[in-house]
Amino acid sequence: MKIVPLNDVKNRFSHYLEQAKREDIIVTKNGRPEAVIHGITDEDLEDYLFETDPRFIARIEALREQYKREGGKPIEEVRRELGLERKPKKPSKRGRR
Repeated sequence: MKIVPLNDVKNRFSHYLEQAKREDIIVTKNGRPEAVIHGITDEDLEDYLFETDPRFIARIEALREQYKREGGKPIEEVRRELGLERKPKKPSKRGRR
């Protein structure tokens, strides 16, 4: 993480965008933190858009409330519903000689 005054960022913005790919840049104004420049990828952008979408947040909260009221399903039931069979565990190599 690097801390940089706003004037430096304004004068060398492209440089700090490149640097933000490797580490976060804290931008200060009058010595106080004001913003963070954080490099992102296309996948990061997609995640960010979902995570900040009020409809997505409301849906997650509704599902959490439903879970609190009704509980959840055991993983084995979910596996059956999805047609996923549990693979048998391989014997441990410990204890064998």
